Amino acid sequence: MVTPPAANGSFPNPATSLDHLLQNRQQAAQVLSQIAIAMDRAETHEQSGQLGLTRHIRTLQSTAQQLEQGTYRIVVLGEMKRGKSTLINALLGEALLPSDVNPCTALISLVRHGLERQVTLHYNNDHPPATIDFETFKTKYTISPDEARQLDTNAFPDISHVVIECPSPLLASGLEIVDTPGLNDTETRNQQVLTYLNEAQAVVFVMDAMQPITLDERRYLRNHIQSRDLECFYVINGWDRIRGSLVNPDDATALQQAENRQRQVFSQSLPTDTAWFEISALTALRQQRKQGSFAGSGVDTFMGALDAFLTQQRGQAELKRAAQLAHRAYSAVQETVARRIPLLDEDLGELQQRLTSVESEFGKLEKIRDNYRQLIRGRCDLTAKAIADSFKTYILNLETTFETDFVASQPDLDFLSFLDENQRDDFYKEFKRAFERYINDRLAAWEFTAKQKIGQAFDELNESAAEYQVAYAEVVEVIHEKIMGRKFYAPSTDAPEDARPWIDNIRDLFDEIPDTLNDAVQPFNHFWQSVLQMAVSYVCIVIALQILGLLFSSLFLNIVGVIAAGGGILAAQAEFVRQEFIKATRKEFAKHLPQIAADQWQPIYKAVKDCFNTYEERAIERISGDIAARRLELSSLIEKKQQNEINREQSIEQLKTLEENIQTGLARLQTMI
Repeated sequence: MVTPPAANGSFPNPATSLDHLLQNRQQAAQVLSQIAIAMDRAETHEQSGQLGLTRHIRTLQSTAQQLEQGTYRIVVLGEMKRGKSTLINALLGEALLPSDVNPCTALISLVRHGLERQVTLHYNNDHPPATIDFETFKTKYTISPDEARQLDTNAFPDISHVVIECPSPLLASGLEIVDTPGLNDTETRNQQVLTYLNEAQAVVFVMDAMQPITLDERRYLRNHIQSRDLECFYVINGWDRIRGSLVNPDDATALQQAENRQRQVFSQSLPTDTAWFEISALTALRQQRKQGSFAGSGVDTFMGALDAFLTQQRGQAELKRAAQLAHRAYSAVQETVARRIPLLDEDLGELQQRLTSVESEFGKLEKIRDNYRQLIRGRCDLTAKAIADSFKTYILNLETTFETDFVASQPDLDFLSFLDENQRDDFYKEFKRAFERYINDRLAAWEFTAKQKIGQAFDELNESAAEYQVAYAEVVEVIHEKIMGRKFYAPSTDAPEDARPWIDNIRDLFDEIPDTLNDAVQPFNHFWQSVLQMAVSYVCIVIALQILGLLFSSLFLNIVGVIAAGGGILAAQAEFVRQEFIKATRKEFAKHLPQIAADQWQPIYKAVKDCFNTYEERAIERISGDIAARRLELSSLIEKKQQNEINREQSIEQLKTLEENIQTGLARLQTMI
């Protein structure tokens, strides 16, 4: 995970390597755009008619736009006062974010490049964004950790997030950094971060070297990070304070022993075989401001690893994807040109007869498409019912393990304060948070299995799609043979010997599977994750907020009654109160479970169907577009012949030039990989 140092012993400069990647992305975007323009020009102005290349043109255009405008976003997570803002300031080389001893970040802050330093507040309502100065932001929109823990909602509920712009060389390379409030905020506030996680390329999870991993840290890692296909960099901040905690800071043996003890603590708490980075963000910030380096802070090692991930893994994946799409477009053009040139000499009447002769084959293609649509819908209904039923069963079974699971979510509750009228309001707030934690923990566990089931369903759909691909390709071969009047062999490319170009393009028609849609950013995978997350989040809100007040009032009466029956003798015994409280909670909670399971079955069912419906829409649209393009390719040629608008020599020259231009662009892309 850690990037090795360069030959001179130093780590690569992230801004420099990211800048190089940005240049490659922009060049790749330019090449794809040029290929798309050349194909679109041929599609529009080719004398012999349209070529049926629209699908490839659109794909190239959208991918070029993503490369041109896209950014790499990392989200910095951690509990309050872990040094998240200080670390970001160190990376930027200036004290941009509030990072004093007392205040902490109260708003989600998106830090990105700008020509000038600027802070813009974005609101949840229709209020237009407002620009403020940095001092106002640092003083007005921060909050103390103790005050933050007492809030049930955002400190600034009308504000969704803040965008901070500055002319940092690191950010100029296309990197965006998201600074977040602490994990021990309320569950409602934690949900805001999930949107950014869905759009992030990596997470930086910041912990404290002098503290064991907390329950909230474990929960967040388990529920929201480890279940995602998301790179996570674990950063242990304040590592230099271990030396300061020693009686004799100069005792090398004692220091080694103390550091090893801390390493053992983190190795037992973090996922197996996880690497982490031992840093001092404050030292890094001081070093950056004085010397322009991270020397001695450990941040250089962390940045080397982050740089390697973004440039070598994510960046290379994007460039490979661009080259793959260009190759598919080149294959399509080669095939089209190889068919079009011989047909230029064909008699008009003969071409019309050939078009008529393949109508039955086009009907077969439409039948294959419709059958595939039915397969998707059948799989959709079965999967949606299975997952919704699994949710219902899971909810009804929560009562069985409630006592064990609930205790794990609220180890710090002072149950005796429940009996004190003066402390009851504070206890209710803590109980509410504990109940939210419990609900989120349980639903996150179910969500993990639900995602696996959805993934398995799409994998099975992908396997079934292979049969449709073969059938579709066989019909296309028949169409080619009838139109050409002979067996058609497309020109060879640098594709594998056993792959024919039109087979590759047909396979692409059926490749709308979530995990393989886009090797670089997986947008469809993120789509169904976010849809399912929205459904689960909605359930959390329903359970935690709608029934909590009724639940708490019932608990009070039940527990007071039990204690009264005991003559009040055991009222001061915390364990007794704790046991009775949990029993009463389980009993009252169980009363609501059937209704919860019944009410939420439909939202879960709909969320899963939305995933499949989007898949169906995209896949069927692509197949229908291919069928229409194949029809248009011949009918457009016939129309041009009827109008006597074809100059054979000029048309051949234009087609050959198109092919050569795309080949040149493809070669440029391949040199970037």
